[in-house]
Amino acid sequence: MEERLEALPAPWTSFIVEFPTYPKVLTHGREESQRVLFLCPQTEASPTELCLALFGSQILMRRLQQGEPIAEIPGARFIFVYAMETPENLQSILADCQASVDAPVLVARKANVVKSAQYVTEFLSRALAPKSGTSRPWTETANNAGLARLDAVVGGMPEDTVLWTEPLPEIKLVNGEGNRIRAAIELQDYRAEYACRFVLAHFQENINRDKMAEMVNLSPGYFSNLFRAEVGMSFSDYLIQVRIENAKSLLRRFDLSVEAISKQCGFNSLAHFSRTFKERCGLSPLKYRKSPNVQT
Repeated sequence: MEERLEALPAPWTSFIVEFPTYPKVLTHGREESQRVLFLCPQTEASPTELCLALFGSQILMRRLQQGEPIAEIPGARFIFVYAMETPENLQSILADCQASVDAPVLVARKANVVKSAQYVTEFLSRALAPKSGTSRPWTETANNAGLARLDAVVGGMPEDTVLWTEPLPEIKLVNGEGNRIRAAIELQDYRAEYACRFVLAHFQENINRDKMAEMVNLSPGYFSNLFRAEVGMSFSDYLIQVRIENAKSLLRRFDLSVEAISKQCGFNSLAHFSRTFKERCGLSPLKYRKSPNVQT
């Protein structure tokens, strides 16, 4: 194996991320902290903040300078690639890098980067040793979702969280001042987009701001401010409006009771659903059902 290889060409920013608080692994007869080679586009405005948000504050980072060759990294467990769009030549770009680092590759896009990072930290916390002959397997998923399958190396990890995969729909509401607000559908921050896609796929479940903030590794207050700045409305307003829009569709089906619809859309009681629906739509669920041509 070559000792040193050429650095990855632009437009990549590279970090060696070390996890000193996690169990050590035996590398060439020595105990080493587990490490990850992290790659993201140079267009990423705050790569350091991105690493901290994904992997937690108790990490050590060393940024590879442009043109610096990538040497073998002791204790390397993954090559973690964050790419909003997976380049067609990604496999050839990473071939030499993977030969040097000798670790499986995990490719994550904006919509699934949070869950991908959770996979990594859960895996490192268990300090599983790769089986002989399986240290570097990886293939892109057939549907190009951007998440590499690690086969036996990460056997036993939880299944990926189901997310909304279509373009973000137009969500709009009228606020307390009577102004019509439209949620942004092109988001820059991966955490805000992850939250929207999670809500669209799981609105019927028990979701709240604090749980969502924990999922994207942010404090509730910071998450609230971030979501409002990115989306244009509060997280709770977005969640409620997604539930209301789905309830409106179900109300056109007369085989479902209003109470059943309220449960299917994530409301904790029929009274809560009826009150919220009337506040948002101007009439009760029953009146909406009986007025098929009403526009709200």
